[in-house]
Amino acid sequence: MKRIRIAVIGMGVSGCLHAESLKQIKDKAEIAAICDKNEEQVKFNASMYGCDAYTDYHDILKRDDIDAVDICLPHHLHAQVAVEAAEAGKHILVEKPIATTIEDADRMIRSARKHGVKLMVAENHAFVPAHQLVRDLVRKGLVGRIFLAKAYEITGDVPVEPNTWKILPEVKGSLLDMGVHRFFILRWIVGEVESVFAFAKKLVCELDTENDDTAVVLLKFKNGALGEVDVTCGAVSEPTNRLEIYGTEGTILEDHMWEKPVMYCSNHKGYETDGWIKPEVEHSPFPGYYQLSFRKEIEHFVDCIINDEEPMVTGEDGREALRIALTAYKSLETGKEEKVI
Repeated sequence: MKRIRIAVIGMGVSGCLHAESLKQIKDKAEIAAICDKNEEQVKFNASMYGCDAYTDYHDILKRDDIDAVDICLPHHLHAQVAVEAAEAGKHILVEKPIATTIEDADRMIRSARKHGVKLMVAENHAFVPAHQLVRDLVRKGLVGRIFLAKAYEITGDVPVEPNTWKILPEVKGSLLDMGVHRFFILRWIVGEVESVFAFAKKLVCELDTENDDTAVVLLKFKNGALGEVDVTCGAVSEPTNRLEIYGTEGTILEDHMWEKPVMYCSNHKGYETDGWIKPEVEHSPFPGYYQLSFRKEIEHFVDCIINDEEPMVTGEDGREALRIALTAYKSLETGKEEKVI
């Protein structure tokens, strides 16, 4: 079987995680090249991965022997690289959020369709086994009709370097950077979001930026459920994520920091419990769940290319998570509940 040759564009934290994941599936894929504007760093990384190094992604797109690109650049740079990659006939894996505007997301989706390439958004939360278990339990009816859903993402990586791209106005802040994870996962499990009401502020970051570092967003789902998303990058804490799903027949709690990350109780017929149940599921607390989900995500992308299948997280899925986040920013401006259109 031919191995898929992939170029990783952007060698920050995400790019390195993606590259390490590719190393774990050597039977299916190989790192053909990496690209980063930092010439010294990219040469060092290339020596580690045994691949070619570039500082200009255009040189990668000219190569006929590269099947796909893995875009791990700052959010606002995704669209142009993805469109050009599609035009060059390369399959595309792009980090979340898919873009920073709906117009850019649509350009990426149209270009991928036009040129017949795969476009997958690297939403690793869809590949966390605990999240997949929660979704499966909900679909089996264990909680009945969901009426309340909460999602939290907490990190301690508030920007401290004045030259970081994370304080640029176009990347907006934690509500987009982190919130898009939570909007995706709630939409994936609960259903479409109808409207949002948001609060977001810079409460911790000491740099000269207006970008928010903390946000609380209230949601109304089209199925009648209510929801809440809380995010901050300013906590004195290791990264953690948490879900709470409340339904008429049961409750599911999921927390990435637990050794057994899922617990539930239910009175749904066939799933009745006496107290909390903690099912077995593949997992490891931070940083293990990052490594696990990134590997599964990368392997899925490669399998989709090999088997000519639609990715589990499409460009359209990425666009809808982005749409919720941008509607939340509109709510910040108006001070009102805003419909997701």
